[in-house]
Amino acid sequence: MGKDVRTRLGSRLKECRRSRRFTQEQLAERAGLSYKFIGEVERGLANPTVDTLTRLAEALDLDVADLFGQPDAWKPMELYGLSARDVQTVREAAKSLGTVVGRLEDVTYRRRRSRSRS
Repeated sequence: MGKDVRTRLGSRLKECRRSRRFTQEQLAERAGLSYKFIGEVERGLANPTVDTLTRLAEALDLDVADLFGQPDAWKPMELYGLSARDVQTVREAAKSLGTVVGRLEDVTYRRRRSRSRS
């Protein structure tokens, strides 16, 4: 991981942590890491492993990709107080609802067709 990537990751981690009003200590405890390590990551000094990034993302209720994304991509979640898990639940519910609506439209269409044939 290049220094520039580490610096951006650190800034993003700090931004996500602060938006959830966690201290470095609180995030470290949730992720099972040292608060000193959290500080090193935020300053771009540490080179976290994929496993460590996963633990940090889970502690923040984010997907790992969100740690590398643009801040504007997740602001609506922050604005409405939604975690990544909440967003996933909403997506799944919308998908299920779409399936139900699609089935209802099929039934309605079949009823109309059968009535028009009579």
